[in-house]
Amino acid sequence: MKTMQHNSQQFDLENLVRGLQREDSRYLALTNSFKWIMWVLSPLYFLLFLAGVIVDRPEIDKIGFLFFSLAFLSFALLFNSLHKEFKAVDYGVSTLEMLRKAVGRYALCHPKTYLTIIPMLFSALGFSFTAQRGFPFASLEMRILVAFGSILLMLFCGALVGYFIWRKHQKPLRDQALIILKEMGG
Repeated sequence: MKTMQHNSQQFDLENLVRGLQREDSRYLALTNSFKWIMWVLSPLYFLLFLAGVIVDRPEIDKIGFLFFSLAFLSFALLFNSLHKEFKAVDYGVSTLEMLRKAVGRYALCHPKTYLTIIPMLFSALGFSFTAQRGFPFASLEMRILVAFGSILLMLFCGALVGYFIWRKHQKPLRDQALIILKEMGG
C-alpha cells in the first residue's frame, strides 16, 4: 500500500512540476514583454509631458503625461523584478524547497502584488488629469474627481479579472503544492 501511495505521490509531483514549469515559462515571457513595453512607454510619455509644457502652453492636463510616465516607470521596475524572480526559479533544489517557493510565488497576496498599487495610483492620477476635460462638470476639481473615480473602478475590474485568472491558472498549482508539502511533512 505504501508503494502505491508513494508512486501516486511521485506521479502527482511530476505533474505538478510540469505545470509549474509551464506557468513559470508563461510568466517569464509575459514579464519580459511587459517590461520592455513599459520601458518604451515611460520615456515616451515623459517626452509628451515635456513637449506639452515647453511647446504648448502649460495646462493641467499636461501633468497627466508626467503621472503616466511615472506609472510606466514603476511598472517597468516591477516587471523587471518579477522577470528576475521567474528567471531564477530553480527546479534542481530539494523538493521541499522547490514546493515552498512555488507556494510563495503563486500566492494571491504576493508582496509584489501590493507594489502594483503605486503604478496604478500614478496611472489613475494621469488619467484624471488628461481625461478630465471629457467630463461635463463645471468645476475642474469635480471633473478630476469623477475621472479619478472612474479609473479606480476600471482598475478594480481589472484586479477582479486578475483574480479569476489566478484562480484558474495559479491557485490549482499552489493548492497541489500545499497538499504534497503536507503529505511530505514539510
